Amino acid sequence: MSSEINQQFPLALKLDGNATFSSFWSAADGELINALQALAVPEDASAAGWIYITGGQGSGVSHLLQACVALATEHKLSAMYLSLNELLMASDADASSNTTQAIEAMVGYFDGLENFDLLCIDDIECLLGQPFWQEQLFYLIEKLKNRSDARLVLGSHSLAAELDFDLADLKSRLKWATGFQLSVLSDEQKTQALQFKAGRLGLVMSDEVASFLMNRCSRNMADLSELLARLDQQALSSGRRLTIPWLKTVLDC
Repeated sequence: MSSEINQQFPLALKLDGNATFSSFWSAADGELINALQALAVPEDASAAGWIYITGGQGSGVSHLLQACVALATEHKLSAMYLSLNELLMASDADASSNTTQAIEAMVGYFDGLENFDLLCIDDIECLLGQPFWQEQLFYLIEKLKNRSDARLVLGSHSLAAELDFDLADLKSRLKWATGFQLSVLSDEQKTQALQFKAGRLGLVMSDEVASFLMNRCSRNMADLSELLARLDQQALSSGRRLTIPWLKTVLDC
């Protein structure tokens, strides 16, 4: 089975090649990173278990789930990343066609997913108001419950206890996972993360420049990451060194 896609459903989920543990600034979440990396190492049989990760928008939940799959694949484990948000959008599009084949594909999509060595399911909160898909996830978890070596990572922007699912049993099953909440970074930590991400892109960012960006632009990490991507595209003219005068000419924040 592919580490990226279950062929039973026409949903091309491609992993972000940049979503690795080495590209994630982890100084504030070392315990979680260690637990995830242990799950992706086949020799560590004791690491089998379930992990539930919560974090705000742009905090890196999806990054970490995909990093887990990438590392597991490197270690020859069969691994899959599934975004429920992408699944719902694709299933809505296919269901609108009202074909028997599309409906059958939806009903059987989770079949066999329990056979992966590592399964990472993202966007759990997207199942709110989706009783059909809640049942599908519940039955999958029931199958995983019967595997002593099951390795499951769940990602969400909401705590399991805060999810008001129609299916109460699903909510109770999610609570079986070991919960981790990604740290809310201080401004100092955001500055360090910003410089780390810039360095990964080959950009030279001084403390003064980082401070300038933090004071001038949005401090949301998702916005800062998007800003870095824009700067990366325009930085050739600056010789990859970010300066405040140059930034003033290209920024609109």
